[in-house]
Amino acid sequence: MLNKTGYQTVKATEGNTEALSRIVENISNMKSVGYKKNQTTFMETLNGEIAKHETKDFSQGPLRKTGEEFDLALDGPGFFEIELPSGQRAYSRAGHFRLSGEGELVTADEGYRVIPLVEDVGRPVIEVNKDQKNTLGLNIEVTTPKLIIPPDLIPEVTEDGTVNGINPESGEKRKIGRINVLAFNNPQGLESIGKGFYLPTKLSGQVQEIEYGPNNPTKVKQGYLEYGNVDIAQEMVDMAQIKNLVSAQFKVLKVIDKLYEQVNYTISRSA
Repeated sequence: MLNKTGYQTVKATEGNTEALSRIVENISNMKSVGYKKNQTTFMETLNGEIAKHETKDFSQGPLRKTGEEFDLALDGPGFFEIELPSGQRAYSRAGHFRLSGEGELVTADEGYRVIPLVEDVGRPVIEVNKDQKNTLGLNIEVTTPKLIIPPDLIPEVTEDGTVNGINPESGEKRKIGRINVLAFNNPQGLESIGKGFYLPTKLSGQVQEIEYGPNNPTKVKQGYLEYGNVDIAQEMVDMAQIKNLVSAQFKVLKVIDKLYEQVNYTISRSA
């Protein structure tokens, strides 16, 4: 059996190996749209155990110009609001969008709906029910907000998320709706469900409305995408440091193993 030093060395080696895998994951996702790098830290608890702590770094990633009409990037804090097939709302920094067959803005790969700002596109409609069979006398129809971009108009998205449609012949511009951008007090507390989508948790807190536009910290940039916030130079430095730590830890384990061999040999000679 390993003594306390040996046990701690083994756990530290396992932890550093996991941290190394996170670095590899970060580097491989440098060009992934909306990717946020993983950070893994380890610390020794009061009882000598090694505790692992994983977080997402939600700092700003680099914006790259694509020129595509439906590529949108957030310059500053915040998230796009996305509707999952289950109806649940998820949040994402990945603004690679396209139009559905209906002309609605959706995620390019999955086809999930991009939720617009409700106040700008309509509210639930309550109508009087003319069907006498309904004893309540009311027909309540709740309309889900949609942002439909007509195919005959050129879309323009301003920094405050306003979506305008421009008539290519007359140049006339009319407002169609507005992209919704929301934030969290503690984005590190969000639950990642893969592909750049996140769900709120108790740690993240409830979703919050923010001001965004030309005179605010957050701006919507049309024709741009935000790529992974991975600093390759720093990742390589971290990788080298972990490699050195793992090498040193293996040496310690070899020394401990050698000591056990000597102890076993001494016991066998004494028997």
